[in-house]
Amino acid sequence: MGKTLFSHCRYLIMRAAPGGVVEDGAVLADGAWIAAVGESAALDSRFADDLGIERIDCRDKIVMPGLVDAHNHVGEAHALLAFGWLGSPITGLPDALERVYWPADAWLTEESAYDLTLFGLVNLLKHGATTHANAMPHPDAAYQATADAGARAAIHPQMVGTVSIPAGFGEAEHLALAERALRAYHGALHGRIRVGVHPNCTFNSSEALLKRALELALEYGAQFATHIAESPDEKERSDALWADEGGLIAHLRRAGLLTPQTLLFHGTLLSEPEIDVLAEEDVALVHCPATNALFGGCAYVPYMLEKGLRVGLGTDCATHNLFAVMLSVSQHHNIMPRRLRRLEPWTALALATLGGARALAWEAEIGSLEVGKKADVITIDLRGNSDLFPLSPEGLPDLLALNGAGTEACDVMVDGELLRREGAFTRMDEQAVIGRGQEWCDRFAFDYREALRSGKPMVKRLQEDFRRES
Repeated sequence: MGKTLFSHCRYLIMRAAPGGVVEDGAVLADGAWIAAVGESAALDSRFADDLGIERIDCRDKIVMPGLVDAHNHVGEAHALLAFGWLGSPITGLPDALERVYWPADAWLTEESAYDLTLFGLVNLLKHGATTHANAMPHPDAAYQATADAGARAAIHPQMVGTVSIPAGFGEAEHLALAERALRAYHGALHGRIRVGVHPNCTFNSSEALLKRALELALEYGAQFATHIAESPDEKERSDALWADEGGLIAHLRRAGLLTPQTLLFHGTLLSEPEIDVLAEEDVALVHCPATNALFGGCAYVPYMLEKGLRVGLGTDCATHNLFAVMLSVSQHHNIMPRRLRRLEPWTALALATLGGARALAWEAEIGSLEVGKKADVITIDLRGNSDLFPLSPEGLPDLLALNGAGTEACDVMVDGELLRREGAFTRMDEQAVIGRGQEWCDRFAFDYREALRSGKPMVKRLQEDFRRES
């Protein structure tokens, strides 16, 4: 990797905060790092004699930090097909796992997981997410696909104790695989890949699994991640299970599972006192408004931010994108009937950049364009763009959130390498990757419908959810 200068930026978003946007700015990437940020005239003059710099004229582009998708299931696009063949509506998270996601996860092989992860990465990078967190089985496939695509990732090998996924796996096998992934991939590729320890949910993991998972996270300097309070039935049953301790959050605190290395996904139904507990324990949380709305909920993000909780955004879906999630954030928190409503205009973009970086404990390297941080940069082409119009430095963050849904990045740089240039991928054959993903989806569709027709389960259940060990 050499040097790249993004110069004469129509708008340069250095950080999603008041005063963080400048006109005619420039940013210099030197290898994997940002070496200079400022006014274009100053950087042009300073580096005028450096013939080794590749110069990208951005006078018709927005240049900004790469987005951070802090929770996704990148290789699970095929799972979405199952919703079309359900005989009745999904009632909540346990039902969605049972009828959609567990069959989809159990069906995966190393080969299909690799190809479908690569498909998900095409969608992520195309829509400007240079960093993502990926919760799914098959960490080897997830690592290889991410390495090949050039993306930055926190890989969260998904563990579950009540069903056997992959086939033959129980909690002991999951823990062994998680530790192997930590040893092999945590900090790999010059720090571009990290690994977290991820029991799927508290209601489908034993206390022993949860506690050993946290021990591994602490031992390897990784995050301990789990889904929590995502749907009403799950929250009610979890609280009932631990009613004598004051509910699930009180139990997790008493069990020592809430730490600064704890990362919670969703938290859709958390109350103010429960959010207070998370803030006191310095826990991070990822808000996934688009998928949470499917279960009829919305996390109380304005209160979380008021309490200083580290909050990031997640798409929670391989085919969704963070620009659309920013729109959900802007809309949902204006209409929720709560004491605290509305967010500052730049907050949605802040959550999708530095907020996600903080949630993943990566803020020292990503989330903003600053000297000494990683060169993760995206551009948006404004030529012929009638959605992001009219623009001003003051109104740009708000307009990106309100009108940017579905926006594709023109250029995408990760670790100083251009993975996408003028709308075309440099490492991947986009059409071939999509075609291979479609082939796997077609195979899954056939197998899933055959399982429904025959009544033969695709997943072996080991024990019931919501069990409390004596």
